[in-house]
Amino acid sequence: MIKLRKNGLEKRVSTGFSIKSLLFGVFYPIARGDQKGILNQTLLVILTGGLCWLIIPFIYNKTFIKRQLQDGWIPSDEKSLRYCEKKFNYKLA
Repeated sequence: MIKLRKNGLEKRVSTGFSIKSLLFGVFYPIARGDQKGILNQTLLVILTGGLCWLIIPFIYNKTFIKRQLQDGWIPSDEKSLRYCEKKFNYKLA
């Protein structure tokens, strides 16, 4: 679990395997307000005939964090910063 912040808001984001993505499928990015995740998962399901549901839980949290960092969210503590530096080659400006 890491913490990200932007404009005075802070959110906790899970890392690693996403059990919620496995259980709830495309409804999980809908609940998170992750429009790119909704679009990506829907297209993958259509293209793979649903087989991607076995792969998405392994990569969803990582791709979600990466998109959040690209959208201007920054790590809010030392542990989160070290995680982002290691996994995404993130540098705090």
